[in-house]
Amino acid sequence: MRTNLLRCFAASSACFVIILSVLGRGVRNQGARSEPSSPLAQAHSSLERGNPEEAIQTLSSYLQNYPRDTSVRMLLGEAFAIAGQSDRAEAEFQRVLQITPNNYFALAALAGLHDRAGHPEKAEPMLARAVKLSHGTRQTRTQWAAVLARLHRYKGAESALAGLPPPSSREERIAFYRLKGSVALGLGNPSAAAAEMEKALLLKPNDVGLNVATAAAEVHSNNWQRAARLVGPAYSLNHDPGIGLVLLEAQLGGSDDVKQTLESLRATSLPPEETAALHQRIAEVLTTYGQFSESIEDFKKAAELEPERADLAFNLALAQFKAGHLGEALVSADKCREVGDSADLEDLLGDIQEGRGDNLAAVRSYQAAVALAPAEEKYRVSLAVELIRHKSFEAAKVVLKQAEELLPSSWRIQLALGMVEFFAGSDEQASRILVHAADLAPEPFTALGYLGDIQMDQAAVPDPVALDRLCQYADHHPKEGKMQFYCGALTLKRDYTSGDRAHIDDIVRRLQAAANLLPKDNAPSHCELGKIYSWVEQWARARQEMEVCARMDTDLAESHYRLAKIYQHIGQPERARQEMKLYDAAAQRQADENARRDETMKTFLYKIQNIPHR
Repeated sequence: MRTNLLRCFAASSACFVIILSVLGRGVRNQGARSEPSSPLAQAHSSLERGNPEEAIQTLSSYLQNYPRDTSVRMLLGEAFAIAGQSDRAEAEFQRVLQITPNNYFALAALAGLHDRAGHPEKAEPMLARAVKLSHGTRQTRTQWAAVLARLHRYKGAESALAGLPPPSSREERIAFYRLKGSVALGLGNPSAAAAEMEKALLLKPNDVGLNVATAAAEVHSNNWQRAARLVGPAYSLNHDPGIGLVLLEAQLGGSDDVKQTLESLRATSLPPEETAALHQRIAEVLTTYGQFSESIEDFKKAAELEPERADLAFNLALAQFKAGHLGEALVSADKCREVGDSADLEDLLGDIQEGRGDNLAAVRSYQAAVALAPAEEKYRVSLAVELIRHKSFEAAKVVLKQAEELLPSSWRIQLALGMVEFFAGSDEQASRILVHAADLAPEPFTALGYLGDIQMDQAAVPDPVALDRLCQYADHHPKEGKMQFYCGALTLKRDYTSGDRAHIDDIVRRLQAAANLLPKDNAPSHCELGKIYSWVEQWARARQEMEVCARMDTDLAESHYRLAKIYQHIGQPERARQEMKLYDAAAQRQADENARRDETMKTFLYKIQNIPHR
């Protein structure tokens, strides 16, 4: 709703531009007579009295004698448009263009007809040409921007409006600011959108519609209190549900008490179909702010009023699932299946059944989702995730390899396949696949993060291809501390094994960058710095870094062991013995390899289920 409120400028914006055009502002059109003022004045008077038929009669009679008078023909076209005779209006504007092909007034008016008929894609090229022919008049550029915004081409709309001063009349200025607000919102700049709407509101502060539209913009900008102040009084006066929904969202965003607003909205008296739509919107607003339990009542009422709508039954089941009401969710999902099955529904059923501990039923539901939508990535991932969760790695591999054949460019499938190989103990194969996943991903950080963890965890020398890919990313993202750490630590691991000291300065630089960029409790960077300083026998620095490491993570056994060795080397045997005791205690607490893989599995399963699918 809030987006629609911000975009409701569109029709009025187009209309005022067309009216400006047909009033004949600008240079007289070629082929026009020099004395049409009397029929034009009579027609304008008729239109002002709300009598377009009289205007049509006056103008048509005149054109029988002067058929090439384009100013009169333009007004006749507008009179037909006002009378609802769009075909005849279009014919008049086309006739003007036949007489004067470069008449940008006629182009703009014709574009307005298409736009008002719901065909902005037809209007846009006409307006682009009108802007060019008019050398960019404010009216044509504004109308063009409005159509571009309606087509969601916000960059183009922004360019069309660039440098334009606001109109002089109040109503046109309001429409102009609303248009700019809509464009800013479309460009992902809610603060700028709110600022433009506030400018419009200053011109007409008592206008309810403007207050609501401005409040909607302020909600987008997270200015919850301002939004609530704008619509609260209006809702108290007329209890309009549209206003109430904006108030509800403002209160939810600001963590205010919504009980009174909810009660009032739910008590609104409307026809059944409108009542269902209202409860649906209430529920949707509530779920947007995580109020799943509260939304159940409204989804239920909407579903009861329109039982044939599968989407309402589905959303009810989803809200119940999110609220933890698994039994109710299962019942609702089964009812939804009676209305019509879908891959989304089977996927949700799988989640519900998994939550209830019915693993076999969950697998069957995920398989059903795949069967209903075999080309959809997310359902195959859901099935694989369920199999991974219960350590059926071979079965998960089969599912993912089938998915790979259908979706060879899916980086999520490759990510899941690589991690299954890791969980199954095939580190080398996992690394190879994760490198491929990183190559496919538009943003490879997730895949590279798992790749780095695997390379750090294994005892063997790092895979050269994996190391190169990690360092390549680190070079292109110098502020990404995690990648600086992986590159530095793994290069140290490789070079320490081979005895190659040629890259020491680069390793130290990367590890120091990681220590500075990562959170203050990041022990591994200091541990690795302690290692490299020990290797090059810079004992004071080695001690300093390893002490920081041991202090940050007392359960890291390796840090105590290495610190003990450093103390022993610098002649502090008592402190060395103390660290060895700490090492023994930490080693007993430290999780074994299987436990670490299980923990990685938990975080991976959560992460992959929250990665947006294409």
